[in-house]
Amino acid sequence: MARMFVALLPPEDVLQPLADAVERLRADRSGPAVGLRWASPKSWHITLAFLGEVPAGVRPALARALARVAAEHPPAPVTISGGGRFGSRVLFAAVDERPLAPLARAVAQAARQAGADGLDPREWRGHLTLATHRPSPHRQGRHTDAPAPADQPDLAVLVDSLAGVSARPWTATGFALMSSGSPPGPPYATTATWPLAG
Repeated sequence: MARMFVALLPPEDVLQPLADAVERLRADRSGPAVGLRWASPKSWHITLAFLGEVPAGVRPALARALARVAAEHPPAPVTISGGGRFGSRVLFAAVDERPLAPLARAVAQAARQAGADGLDPREWRGHLTLATHRPSPHRQGRHTDAPAPADQPDLAVLVDSLAGVSARPWTATGFALMSSGSPPGPPYATTATWPLAG
């Protein structure tokens, strides 16, 4: 079964200022970014709902439900500015959630009703993942704001470095159903897209 999610796919040109800033962070081989696994800008996206593994039998109903959501929601402004982190594992660019929250809620509800049982139960947080890190075993599973050990990247410093960095404002005109790929292929594949037409 494929692991699937629903996402906004930003145009590459609006992300260029953010990509330039990230490249500067990546280039510092001795700084706080050492040990991070950086996402390629070509795979950057804003997840509206993580669905987990979706059985093939559920996908037609899921597609119909997502098409209805898209038809009922208008295009939405997207602002990506500054940074944040999830514990010591994820560095992200922050997304203004207010214009997107109704769409994210509707997508999650539609997916749940269509039978996507693996839906992430956590409250949606708008973000664009830039890099990830697997904590060392003695810190595995612990979310902490304590300073990073010497063998781990210091995400707090990187978040500070992203202050004032932003992508160009843009308007989301549709969303996509994505599936996780397998190495050596691309990390994600677009399964279907729908225009926002509400």
